[in-house]
Amino acid sequence: MVPSADNREHPRFALRSHVQLTDAEGRVRQVYTRDLSHGGLYLLVMDEPLPEKDDEVEVQALDIEDPLPQRAVVVRVEPGTGVAIKFL
Repeated sequence: MVPSADNREHPRFALRSHVQLTDAEGRVRQVYTRDLSHGGLYLLVMDEPLPEKDDEVEVQALDIEDPLPQRAVVVRVEPGTGVAIKFL
């Protein structure tokens, strides 16, 4: 698929889901998604410090039974709002 005008490879869908985020430093926190696509998620992360761009993180859904952890990389950081991650 060719990236769209806003540089997205995959369409996004609004989704509020409870997930566990483990950052590169091993900090674990519970956050919510804002949207998802086939390629990644936007995570609402209000507390500091935020993961940094290019950090590898792990996310795991908390609102489904027996979720598998998913590795991802941070592609955008928006202080006060959250981070965009791309699945690896």
